[in-house]
Amino acid sequence: MAEAHAVKLDPEKVSELSLVDLAFVILKQTNKPFLFSDLMQTVARLKGLTPTQINEVIARLYTEINIDGRFICIGNNTWGLKRWYPTDKAPEKSSTSGKKFVRKDIDEDDDDFYDDEEEESYDDEDAEVDTFAAAFTAVDDDADAADEEEEEFEGEVVEVEETEEAEEEEFDSYEEDEEF
Repeated sequence: MAEAHAVKLDPEKVSELSLVDLAFVILKQTNKPFLFSDLMQTVARLKGLTPTQINEVIARLYTEINIDGRFICIGNNTWGLKRWYPTDKAPEKSSTSGKKFVRKDIDEDDDDFYDDEEEESYDDEDAEVDTFAAAFTAVDDDADAADEEEEEFEGEVVEVEETEEAEEEEFDSYEEDEEF
């Protein structure tokens, strides 16, 4: 893309610059985007890198260009300077009328919310907790008793066959309970 002779740098300055800074200077002087491979070759030529040295630094240069905010990939591994390309700015919102919309607080009950909580009686809650604890203990005792019964019958295997009539009677009894 860019001509190699378009870059004019003092050899002393080139030796002082890092690879990413040299890539920046190359793009700035040529004022044209480069394919990464062409940019790497130009940097290598100016730095006097051997093919082995190029292989050692190519990934580092690519990573540094990727991270550096001065560069932008414009597609197909072609790199340019970010300042060459305008950034999209959101258009300013213009109001058709000079009035600002202000949302009114419609919910007037919010102020009374905390007052209602203070008026509640905590005795009712304590009674509910005691009832729950008693029910939980009873259920837990039933579960322990069932576990003990299972341990007693673990050795015995008893097969029970239910007839269809017994199953239907059991089903009907459930339906009767639900009719309350």
